[in-house]
Amino acid sequence: MKRILMYMAMALGVFASWSCDPQTEPTPEPEPDPTPALQSFEVNVDAVTKTSVTYTITPALLDKEYVAVVTAAEAVKGLEDEQIVDKVFADIKAAAGAQGLTFAEKMPKVAVKGVQDHVELTGLAVDTEYALVVFGVDPAKDWAYTTFPEVVEFKTEAVELVEYTFDVTATVEDNTVSFHVVPSDNNIAWHLLTVTKAMYDNYTDPAGDYQWTKDVFYQAYAENEIQTYAGMGYTEEQILAAMFLKGEQDLIAEGLNANTEYVYLIAAFEIDGQNLLIASEASEGTYTTGDVAKTELTFDISVTDVEQMRAAIKITPSDLEAAFVWMCQAWDGVSTPEQIVENIVAANKSWLDMGFMSYYGVQDYTGGPGSQYKFKLDSPDTDYYVIAFGYAGGVTSEPEMVTFRTLPGADPAECTFDLELTETTTYGFEFNVTPSDVTTYYYGDVCVASEYDEATLVAQVEEGIQQMYEMNKMFSPDLTMSAMIAQYYWNGTNVMAAENLTPDTEYTVYILALDAKTGKVVKAHSYPSFAKTKPLGTIVPQIELVGYYSGDEEAGAIFGQPAATAGKAIAVVKYNVDPSATSLYSGVLEGNGMDAAEYDDAYINEMLKFYWDQVSLSQPYSFFVTTWQMEQTVFAYAEDANGGKGALGRFLLCATAEEKGSIDDLKALVDELNGQSKAASAMSSVNAGEVVSGKPIVSAKQKETVSTDIMSSSPAIPYVEQKTIKTGNLMQLDFVPAFWTK
Repeated sequence: MKRILMYMAMALGVFASWSCDPQTEPTPEPEPDPTPALQSFEVNVDAVTKTSVTYTITPALLDKEYVAVVTAAEAVKGLEDEQIVDKVFADIKAAAGAQGLTFAEKMPKVAVKGVQDHVELTGLAVDTEYALVVFGVDPAKDWAYTTFPEVVEFKTEAVELVEYTFDVTATVEDNTVSFHVVPSDNNIAWHLLTVTKAMYDNYTDPAGDYQWTKDVFYQAYAENEIQTYAGMGYTEEQILAAMFLKGEQDLIAEGLNANTEYVYLIAAFEIDGQNLLIASEASEGTYTTGDVAKTELTFDISVTDVEQMRAAIKITPSDLEAAFVWMCQAWDGVSTPEQIVENIVAANKSWLDMGFMSYYGVQDYTGGPGSQYKFKLDSPDTDYYVIAFGYAGGVTSEPEMVTFRTLPGADPAECTFDLELTETTTYGFEFNVTPSDVTTYYYGDVCVASEYDEATLVAQVEEGIQQMYEMNKMFSPDLTMSAMIAQYYWNGTNVMAAENLTPDTEYTVYILALDAKTGKVVKAHSYPSFAKTKPLGTIVPQIELVGYYSGDEEAGAIFGQPAATAGKAIAVVKYNVDPSATSLYSGVLEGNGMDAAEYDDAYINEMLKFYWDQVSLSQPYSFFVTTWQMEQTVFAYAEDANGGKGALGRFLLCATAEEKGSIDDLKALVDELNGQSKAASAMSSVNAGEVVSGKPIVSAKQKETVSTDIMSSSPAIPYVEQKTIKTGNLMQLDFVPAFWTK
C-alpha cells in the first residue's frame, strides 16, 4: 500500500532522512580542516508544499563529496556547528546499523557530488519545521567533515481549511437512514461516516480514556476504514473509489441498531502527492433510528438422521441475501421461540450488531454433497432446538424453531478406558486414550505415583468444574453444564501429552468419567506407575557463532529466497556435541534468555515445544534470518543413547554491522555442507512471535474441535458505484504482551 493510504490529515509524525536512536552516541570525528575558499555551497529551497520540499545545491567544487540531509529543525536548533555535524553523523550511523551496514559502508550511499538540481523530497509532515543541512566530507579521511554546515530552515505548508459546506439531510425509516448530501463545491472529494453516539462519546469525552478531538477521531476512523478495505484485497484506487465521493449524492446505511442515537461526520479531502489530507472542518450531525424494519423472511429447517451426538441439520432462508442468525442449543422443554430469541440477543447483542454471528444463504450440515460434516452436539439423550431469525441491527423476522432429542448414550459409570503409552521423554510422555463409549466425557491428568489420592483429586476436579461453570454463566446465562463440559473436556479417542514433568520419575495416570449433565465424577480410573520419565541426559550442546552475514548481499544467490533475506541479517551457528548424541534440536526465541535461573530449562522447553527443529548431527549448523541489532537467544538440546534429554545449551545472537562477515565465506560454507544443488535447503527461518505459553500439564493433542457456532462476516462491499456507507466500530489495540514475562 502506498503512502496515500497510510497518512491522514492530522498526522504529526516527524520526518527525518535517517532514523534516529536518541541513545546513540555521536561518532567522534577528526576536527575539520575547513576550506571555505575552496569549497562552499549555494543552498536554495525552491519550493515547499504541505508534504514535500524541492531544493537545489550548487557546490563551488563539483568533484568533492558532501552530505545533504533533511531533518527536524528542532533536532539541530541551538547546536554549535560541530554538534550539528555530530548529530547528522550519529543519525547516519544509526540508520546504517539498522540496515546491517557500517558507517563506512553507508556513507558512499549518502554522499553526493556536483549540482543537486531541483531535488524533491516527499513524505514530510504537514505544518512542520525542517532543516536542510549541507556540509563537505572527505572519503579519504574516514568521511571527516571538511566544511562547517550550511543550515537552511523551512516549514511545510499547513492545511488551509477551505470553507466547504455540506447540506446533509438524514431521513430515518425504521433502522435505516438515507443521506442526501449537497456539497458547496462539486469538484471536491468528500467522505461521510456514521457511528453510534455512545461510541463517538467514548472516544471524544474529555474525561474519558482517549480524549480524542473530533478531527483525531475522524482520522482514526478513516484509517481504520482504509485498513479494512485493504484487508479485503482492495487496491488503492478501489479504496479511494469506495470511500470518497464528489458532488451531490444519495447514500444509505442499513441494518443500524434499532432505537439508537447516531452521529455522522462529513468533511472534504484533498490529495497532495501521495498524502491524503482533510481539507475542511468536519461537519457533525445526529439522528435516532426507530424500530427494526420487519421482513417477510422465513426458513425451512430440517433435522434428520439424529444420532447420540450428531444430527443432519439444514436451514434454507426464503431470501438468500438476507442476514440471519441461527443456533442449535440444548432446550429446556418450555422456552418459547420468542423467549429464546430474546435471550440470544441479550447475551450476544454487541456481536450481533457487528455482524459476527450473521449468516447468508443455505446452511447445510447434513454431511451429504456440499456439506463437510453432520452437526456436532454436546450430549446424548438431550432435547435440542434449532432456531433461525432475521437480524440486521435488531430482529427482522419471526423466529422459526424445530426441536428434537438425541439418542440415549451409555452410562458413563460403565465406560472403560484403554490406555497405550506411545512415547516417553525426559520431561513427559504421550499416551492414547480409547474409551469404550464415545459419548462419555472425561478428565485426564497425571501425578507422581506416590501422591495419588483418589478422594482428594475427585473433590478438586468437581470443585474446579463447578467454579468454571459459574464463571462461564456470568457471560452466557443460558449455558448448560453439558455445553460447558463439551467445550472444555474430552470424549472419544484422544492422544494425551503429559508435560513439564520431573526427569527419572514414576507417574500415575488417572481418568475421571464425568456426568455431563451434572459435572460430577461418576467413576475414577487409575493406572498406577503408568510411565516413568527418562533420566536427564548428560550431553549439553555447546553453541558457537560462525558469523553474521548481510541478507542484502546474499540477495537470493545462496538460498534462493531474496524476499526473505532482504534487509535482514543471516546468523549462522554451529553446535558442538558429544559423538555419543543420538539427536540434536534447536530453537530461537526473541530476547535475552541466557539467565537459566530466571528462564529455566522447563520454561524454555514449554515455550519452544512446538518449534524445535531437528539438526543434522553430521552437519550441525543452523541458518537463521534475523533483524539487525536485535537480541535473540538460540537454544539447543541433545539426546543420549538412552533417550535422555540433556540440559539446554544457550547462545545470545545480536547481529551488528561491525561483526558482519564476508558473503563469500557464507557461500563457501553452504557449498561445503550441502553442495551446489542443495544450497536452498540449508536455511531455516524462525517466527518467534507465534510461541504460546501457559499450557496445562496434560493436554489433548487430537481433540475434535468442529465448532457448533460457525461465524461469518458480512460480504465485501463492492467498490463500484458505492452508494451504501459502511458502519462499524473502531478496533483499539491496547495490550501488547511482553514476551519474556513468565
